[in-house]
Amino acid sequence: MNKLLIVEDEKDIRNGLLRHEIWNELGFERLYEADDGYTAIEMIKEVPDISLVITDIRMKNLSGLEFIQKLYEELSFDGKVIIISGYDDFQYARKAMSYGVVDFLLKPVNMAELREVVIKALLLLQQEEKRQSSLSMIEGAMPKLRERMLQEMVDRSASVSPVPPNKQLLDQYDIGWIGSDKLVILLLEANNLKSYANPGLSSKEQNRIMFAIGNVLEHSLKEHAAHAGNYVLFRMMPGDKWIGIFGVQPNALSAFEYWIREFKSTMAARIKKYVKVSATIMISSQGNLNSLPELYKESLDKLTQARIYGDVESEGELELESANLFRDVDLLLEPKALADLLKHGEEHDVREAVLQFPVMIREWGVGMMRDLHHHVFEWLLEVFDEARRMGWKNEEWKRKPLLLWEKIEAFDTIQALQQLVLDSLLQVNSGLQGSSRNQILQKAEQYIREHYSEPITVQTIADHVFVSPEWLSTLFKKNVGMTFLDYVTHLRMEKAKLLLQDVSMKIYQISNEVGYRDTVYFSKLFKKNFGCTPREYRNMKGIDGDD
Repeated sequence: MNKLLIVEDEKDIRNGLLRHEIWNELGFERLYEADDGYTAIEMIKEVPDISLVITDIRMKNLSGLEFIQKLYEELSFDGKVIIISGYDDFQYARKAMSYGVVDFLLKPVNMAELREVVIKALLLLQQEEKRQSSLSMIEGAMPKLRERMLQEMVDRSASVSPVPPNKQLLDQYDIGWIGSDKLVILLLEANNLKSYANPGLSSKEQNRIMFAIGNVLEHSLKEHAAHAGNYVLFRMMPGDKWIGIFGVQPNALSAFEYWIREFKSTMAARIKKYVKVSATIMISSQGNLNSLPELYKESLDKLTQARIYGDVESEGELELESANLFRDVDLLLEPKALADLLKHGEEHDVREAVLQFPVMIREWGVGMMRDLHHHVFEWLLEVFDEARRMGWKNEEWKRKPLLLWEKIEAFDTIQALQQLVLDSLLQVNSGLQGSSRNQILQKAEQYIREHYSEPITVQTIADHVFVSPEWLSTLFKKNVGMTFLDYVTHLRMEKAKLLLQDVSMKIYQISNEVGYRDTVYFSKLFKKNFGCTPREYRNMKGIDGDD
């Protein structure tokens, strides 16, 4: 719906225009009036969505022409203007037209003629609105379009055209330097990302991990902008890798090579520290725009070689890997895990968990306080609901959720929200009664002793003792003094030592008996724990077994 402002210092003419029926016919929602240019300026400031102005040229205080000039130059008015005048002010009209005025009509105004001019103005507004909408859509799509173009530049198999983009297109995406600089590719991939889809972790978790890696990479590159020079960073799909293309001037190649090697080590350490995963990072040789696919393939080949001949991960290790994936913040991020803590943990456990609240906020990636309020509100409701399932009797939050929302919305600092969260969780903790931590650990340890020879994961044990894997991992770390993985490995190694004394058993049979199908990996673990291989252990003990 459109809004109209009529600016006319003659009251009779102004009222006559305002009362005319054409405004209803043409769908105008509201009509406004002003008797001079200054009043009109204030009206536009007060009602910025006025779309059409009809103004006289000659008025007291501020002329119509001065008003139009201020309207477009100072207020950035994006509506349309129609001029009416009792004089044939051609010179005024010509200057006004330079501002985009739709038409110039002489008084007395012919309403049929005015109607046609208003329709013309409305059509122009519709066209500009559609054009602006199209431009906004294009601008919104630009990052995706650029990412797609970069993906096709390094992987021609995914491209509809084998020809690299021209300079004009590169400039359009603000990466014109790719056509002229020496280029180097940085390829980064998280290790064992597929294992994150094992029980307890979903593809959503994989995406969160890659997003977090991208954040660390982007932040680090901004930190090292002086050394990095020209660069562009994007995510490669499928395959889920991060790629950086760096542009290097010929006279800076030596310095860049030194820096990129240092940066590679820095990145690997930061990803391990902040994202809690390991990553493989490869650097290509130098090339240019036309050789980008070759540089990408070279980096992929290097990555494959590193995977094959670097740290080989066997099947037995992957079975247990999920036990080591949980971070302290995961207790907050997973409502069921947090509810387990609230039921089985003590006050100091709750306080320690809430220390991760700022980390959780970073994981959420919220940018505005209102978004944070919504996240905290929805998260607390999920936690309360899980606690209710476990026997928490307080249901005031369910009957009156608005009260909880008002408490959250009252705070505008993270510290205050963290205290509110702590108070809320301590209230749940005091109201829940459940099994002691010792009972849970005893059941878990008994299950491991009975099933250590089978493929076993923290999820398997958690299901057996009816808690979340995150909480079970935390219990092991705090009460047993080692991680779940270390506990199972220790138990298996001790059992292997006993079995090695049985001369009738071959080493590969012992490996299978304690849960490792890969004998080489079993021997590697045994040596790591006891400083010698199984065969060396038998020799040291004087056991003449048939290996």
